[in-house]
Amino acid sequence: MTETVPAIALADVVFTEASQAQQTLAWELNGVSWAAPMPIADYVQRERHLSQQALSQEGGTRYWVLHPKGKPEVFIAGCECTRKTIFVRHPGDLVQTTTGYAVAGVFTNPAYRKQGMASHMLRCLQDEMDKDSEASVLYSDIGRIYYAQLGWAPFPSQQATLQLLMEGPFASPAATRPLKIDDLPAFCDRDVADLKARLAAAPASKKTSLSFAPTFPQLAWQLAREDSMTRLLRGRPTKTCGAVTSDGAAWIVWYHDWREQKLKVQRIAVPGPISDADRAAAVTVLLQAALVEASAWNLQKVLVWNPDSVVTRGIKGVGNAHEDVVKVVFNERLDGSIPSLRWKEGKNISMDWVENEYYAWC
Repeated sequence: MTETVPAIALADVVFTEASQAQQTLAWELNGVSWAAPMPIADYVQRERHLSQQALSQEGGTRYWVLHPKGKPEVFIAGCECTRKTIFVRHPGDLVQTTTGYAVAGVFTNPAYRKQGMASHMLRCLQDEMDKDSEASVLYSDIGRIYYAQLGWAPFPSQQATLQLLMEGPFASPAATRPLKIDDLPAFCDRDVADLKARLAAAPASKKTSLSFAPTFPQLAWQLAREDSMTRLLRGRPTKTCGAVTSDGAAWIVWYHDWREQKLKVQRIAVPGPISDADRAAAVTVLLQAALVEASAWNLQKVLVWNPDSVVTRGIKGVGNAHEDVVKVVFNERLDGSIPSLRWKEGKNISMDWVENEYYAWC
């Protein structure tokens, strides 16, 4: 049963970066809602481990709390923001490499809910992020309205699900080889350079283009999160983080989500120049490797966020090749991880979010 407390005025609360003790308390409280299927103690350990990753170190991730004046030991609400590299191309301009933030872990102590505390905290956070960034993203698990009212505009959340209709094993496609995490930095460097080049070469548009750079620290953060859960829940690490075509020209990076029981595709990269037909064929082969991986871990679904038209062709190619054992469903994600973006100072900028894929999630 949630303890009730007297109402508190916004003038009587403090917004500040969390001390280590305050952040541990925040994890222990929000772990009641978010830790499963992990015990809370292991969840706290995982979050502390993630705070030490390359993406998070040296102020890469900043943790924030609200507490009553003079009572820093009392947790009212908390959140975190992680600094990321983004590419922005405004109409008529060159591609800029700049800073964005990802907001996560927004949580209010149940005893202080329905007093506007989270909204106040997020407005204070916006002021902090606006000092050194151009935009911020969060992934809403509470629908589209609440965060939109605070300035984070929701974006389309299309997805494709490849559902395995039978248990494995699936045969590994001969045209791929495993992708190991030690090999991933070089592939990420190629991917980042290719994405920036494609944004620069794109035809002039009346809209701003924005994309989060698929850097190694970004993808490795997700893989560190996965690894801690895999070792705890499955008793052994995963051996691969994806697959590469045999010629090394294209690759896929995946994420084992034990909570949702899905293999989520972080990224499919097929650097150019390459024809659409060849790109779609590479996607098909890489997704076949993902089906093999999902089957090996008894995960019944492979999930791809916001596939473009060519990736969609590749997905359909998998479905057609394995129609007796794989069901492909395209739909819009409405109930969780809805990507929402806010420009610095709340600017209203017409934009295209390029490569709005799972690797940007945090």
